[in-house]
Amino acid sequence: MNKIISKTVEFEADELPPSVEFIENKIKEFNIEPLRWAIVDVKGNKLTVSVSGEAL
Repeated sequence: MNKIISKTVEFEADELPPSVEFIENKIKEFNIEPLRWAIVDVKGNKLTVSVSGEAL
């Protein structure tokens, strides 16, 4: 089992609301296999997401 990390990440969405698949793929771009996440802020099309998951 990899190390569990918690982090806040930001990225832009092409369309709102974004799909779960889109968000989880974006999280994986930060080298995190998401276990749970929550959108904590939205400014225009920029999302701030709090995520916990395994480090890849």
